[in-house]
Amino acid sequence: NHPAPLSVDLKTPAVDVNAPIDARDIDLVQQTFARVAMLGTNAIGRLLFMNIFKIAPEALKLFPTASCDANMWRPGSALEVHVLKVVETVATAVSLLKDLDTLVPVLQGLGLKHVGYGVQPAHYDVVGQALIATLQLSLGRHFTEPVKNAYLKVWTVIKANMISDNYQT
Repeated sequence: NHPAPLSVDLKTPAVDVNAPIDARDIDLVQQTFARVAMLGTNAIGRLLFMNIFKIAPEALKLFPTASCDANMWRPGSALEVHVLKVVETVATAVSLLKDLDTLVPVLQGLGLKHVGYGVQPAHYDVVGQALIATLQLSLGRHFTEPVKNAYLKVWTVIKANMISDNYQT
C-alpha cells in the first residue's frame, strides 16, 4: 500500500478547465498533491522556483537578497525560507479546497502582501506555468490531462483571489 493512495481515476472522465471546480477536481488535486508532498517541501520549492526563474529570469529581481547571494539555495538562505513558505501555503490551499470560506480571505490577504513585494498580476501566470511544470516532473505518469486541468482550475481560483481587489487604483 502506498502512503499516498490514489483512489480517483486520473484519466477519465476528462476535466473541463472552464467548468467550476467540482468534487472530483478537488480529489484529483488533493490526492496527487499528497504524492508530490512526499518529495519534501524543500525539493518541491526549489523545483518550483527554478521553474519560475527559468520561465522569467527577471523574477529573480523580486528577491534582492537571493540575486546578491553566490549560493542562493544554501540552507537557511532568505530564498530557501521563502520557498518553504510558498510550498507550505500551497499545501494549505490544497487542504482547504473544500472550505473556500476559510481559504478565500487567506488568499486575498496573501495577495495584498504580494502587492507590497512588487508582484504584478502577470506574475501569477508565470507562477501558474511553473507550478504545472513542477507538478508534471514530480508526478510523472500520474500527471494526466485531467490532473493538469484540475490544477489549472484550482490555480485560476487561487490567482483570482490573490489578485481580487488588490490592484485597483
